[in-house]
Amino acid sequence: MSTAAESTPDTDEPPLAVVIEDDPEVAELLAIVLSQSGFRPIVTPDGLTGVEAVRTHRPVVVTVDIGLPGIDGFEVTRRIRAFSSTYVLMVSAQAGEDDILGGFEAGADDYVAKPFRPRELRARFIAGLRRPPERYRVAQPPVVVPLPPQPRPATRLVELDGDWVVLRGLRLDPAEGRLVVDGEEVELRQLEFDLLELMLYAGARPRTAGELALGLRGEVYPAGSQVRDSDLEVVVAAMASLRERLGGDDEWIEDLGEGRYRLAAGPSTGSAS
Repeated sequence: MSTAAESTPDTDEPPLAVVIEDDPEVAELLAIVLSQSGFRPIVTPDGLTGVEAVRTHRPVVVTVDIGLPGIDGFEVTRRIRAFSSTYVLMVSAQAGEDDILGGFEAGADDYVAKPFRPRELRARFIAGLRRPPERYRVAQPPVVVPLPPQPRPATRLVELDGDWVVLRGLRLDPAEGRLVVDGEEVELRQLEFDLLELMLYAGARPRTAGELALGLRGEVYPAGSQVRDSDLEVVVAAMASLRERLGGDDEWIEDLGEGRYRLAAGPSTGSAS
């Protein structure tokens, strides 16, 4: 585990990640998971030191806690976004809707609630590396992570066009991290992008917040899987943010209530019950 005082590594070394976390035990676990995921972690104990570590080392991934000494995680993320487009994952015990949406508004790409599962974190780190390389401003080239085979959409509501997954005027390229809606590029946060991809591959079948939470962990809804309330809250908040970015209505994704969602078969006609 490295400290913020170390110099930037040579380009043939693993890509860097900065951990901004004041709890030593949590910081150590994050560093272990990052190391297992192919990164060289740099751990910083407070917000100001963390921002400077990002500025100095230009990491590929940054994890940020909300409750930090000095400046909180929201302000840390805002300051990082002023000079970097690195992948920012908020890891916090504060998992209310206001906290999650506040993290997104500050510029976070993703949000994981404590206590977290190492497997879940590894999945999120790998997902972050799937973003288009031009979105990073880093010294190291992005790590090439082989993608698992993608399923075919469940129904003809969604079509495949080369690398694109298509729902009427909405086109998603999972490999390149691109979304085009009615001919216009739309920028999504990583968590929103992954949720949209899960919805598209579900076709016309409704999905629950619990199913989506498991999908983000790379699980295919095995019997007995446990989904924490904090995981559900993250998904519900992110789905609300995703729908807002897609126009704020049910044109693309219907909110069926009680944490259930479904792709819309056509222009908005109001939510189903």
